Amino acid sequence: MYGQSQEAVKGHGNGERNGKMNAASLLRTLSRVALRSTKAVQVAVPRHFSQSAKVLSVTPELQQALNREIEAEQQLSKDNLQGDVAPTFAGFSVTTKEAEVRLTKKNGNEEILVVFNVNHSVDMEEGFDDEPSQAVAPVPVALPPFTVEVTKGDQRLCFHLELVPVDDQPDEYDFRVEEFYVAPSAKNGNEDVPSEVYASSGKYIDPDLHDLLFVRYLEERGLDARFCKTLVAYATHYEHSQYVGLLDKIKKFISK
Repeated sequence: MYGQSQEAVKGHGNGERNGKMNAASLLRTLSRVALRSTKAVQVAVPRHFSQSAKVLSVTPELQQALNREIEAEQQLSKDNLQGDVAPTFAGFSVTTKEAEVRLTKKNGNEEILVVFNVNHSVDMEEGFDDEPSQAVAPVPVALPPFTVEVTKGDQRLCFHLELVPVDDQPDEYDFRVEEFYVAPSAKNGNEDVPSEVYASSGKYIDPDLHDLLFVRYLEERGLDARFCKTLVAYATHYEHSQYVGLLDKIKKFISK
């Protein structure tokens, strides 16, 4: 997700500035600055409460700031994320609900379901200096963990996976199987896996079985390098749209 940095706010009276911006907030701020070379980076610091008896509502100023932020984010989306046009998954149908994305397809007598959630999915590189002006902000991408379920009859073969960048290949991604198991099929909309189902870590598996089950089996069902790249692009685009939507919800909420 991309956005503009917050301007530093000044405290009233003789109160001194204190504290530091939360590290995650700083990373998010810096990542957005990478796409806005015309805007300076300034770190927001906490303010002391005013001792003045006169109280003015922050709402008008907040509304203006939200309007500016939404407009800037929409422009960034147009310039860097293909605007309103999200990437497409070959062979899959896509449905969304808030932060959750579901991909479905038929493969012979199999039903394949891929599910991921873009909350907290934006990945940032570490190694920033304390001073924002000295940091080189990376371009953020969303790398949400996702699940794959292959259902046949009354059973489903399930994989929990993590997206990982491919070494020395910019903008290329692969997946790593964290867990796998066989569970009863979902019934009447209930997708919960019974607690007694045995699940194994994907870290400790025979290399030949790893290649056959985690690589070739999933590739035959469309879960290959191209799928991973599309998933990252789609998740990045969709996460950004959700962020803009959140800003709009806040604007409407404070305007009531």
